[in-house]
Order: sequence, then structure tokens, then C-alpha cells
Amino acid sequence: MITRKYYWIALGIFAYLMFLLNLFPASTAYRLFAPENLRLAGIQGTLWSGSASFGSIGTIGLHEIQWRLRPWALPLGRVGGDIQARLADGLLSTNFDATLGNVTFRNLRASTSLESLQNTLPLGGMEGALSLNLITFESDYNWPATIIGEVRLGELAVPPLIPGLAGRLIGLGNYVIQFSPSPNSMVVGRFEDESGPLEVLGILRLTDKRGYVIEGNVRARENASIELSQGLDLMTSPPDASGQREFSLNGSL
Repeated sequence: MITRKYYWIALGIFAYLMFLLNLFPASTAYRLFAPENLRLAGIQGTLWSGSASFGSIGTIGLHEIQWRLRPWALPLGRVGGDIQARLADGLLSTNFDATLGNVTFRNLRASTSLESLQNTLPLGGMEGALSLNLITFESDYNWPATIIGEVRLGELAVPPLIPGLAGRLIGLGNYVIQFSPSPNSMVVGRFEDESGPLEVLGILRLTDKRGYVIEGNVRARENASIELSQGLDLMTSPPDASGQREFSLNGSL
């Protein structure tokens, strides 16, 4: 009976604490608990259901931010919920669960331009539209551990491929990257063109220590520009009998 009595007392205290937390002002929670790379302004509502007029995560700007968190995940050492926001030139919505060293996004939908990500990723002057439709995106210590879903690049354009040659951007068309579960736990995406001057098929692998490897085959179509064809001559292997060229790129982020 005593054990049962203490159980109900503890349950009552827990319910009361959850009630207080449910009323905890979002602005106060932000001042006390926000990580250094998160900036918010125009905060309204509570810790569990609120909004902010604008803000940023690192170098990515956000507007019209709304969130709804799940308080029942807190006793398990997790924070989870749903977030919606406008990007500088796009939208973002996702469900998430986070611990101290891991964050998992589910049903991640986002669209933006590559130009808006120039300060975040080493894009080297590329332009185009980026859209994400990911079932799962798990990040472990600030590097992707699992990606399942689809990434699309539209109207991709890059600087001239020949070093030292200035000029207009070269259009490469549209591409899709499909990420599927990998048996060796490596993040692997298979990509191909959907239209444009290049016929492309390849694989993207994310490696340890924030590295990446891109390998595949490419063939210039009849509408490929001279600048693009000359760039392929410098950056890929000689073509085989069918005109296919092998290419391989690697680096780190």
C-alpha cells in the first residue's frame, strides 16, 4: 500500500510539473536553454507551442517559425515535435526527435535555392533550385548517419568547368538523388539526370570525417555546349565506344 501510495504521489507531482512546463513562456525558455547557433526574434507562445517572427540556425535564415513539441518525450531524455518555417526563398516542415548527440528528422520537406546556401555549403558559385522529400534524416554528431528519401536539383547551373575561364554559368539541367537504406550503414545516394545536356548516372557516398565520394558515368548529348564538352575532356576519362566517360570526385565538408 505504501509503495502504491508513493507511486500516485510521484505521478501527481510529475503531472503538475508537466502542467507548469506547458505554460512556460517560449521567450524565457529561449533565453535559458537555446544553443549558441540558434537565433530567434519576435517569440510568442509557450515552450511547447509557439512561434517566432524570424531567426536563424547557423547561417540559414528562417521566417514565420512555428513549433509544437511533445512534453511526454522529455522524461525519456528526448525532445521531439513538429516545426514549420519559411526559408529565404522556400519552405521547411519536419517532425523531429533530438537527444544530446543525435537528431532525427522525419517527413522532412524543404525547398530553397542554391544561392541561399552559398554561406553554408561549398557550392562554388552554383545556382539552381533544391528540394528535399526525405522519409528519414538522422544526424549523429553533426554529420548524416542515415538518409532515406529523395533530393532534387532543378535548373542546375555551374561556372565554366575549365579553370581560369570566366564567363556565364553553364546550364546542366535537372537531377534526382535517391537515398535508400544501406546494408553497411553507409549513406549512399544514386543519382541520374532528368533532362539537360548531360546523360548522367552515378553514386554519392558520404564517408567518415565529413568526406564524400561521387562516382559515375557521363555522356554529353547533342545539345551540349562547346564549353561543357571541353570541360568534360579535362575532368573525366576518355570516352568509350558509346561515348560514356567515367568520373570520380571526392572531398570533405
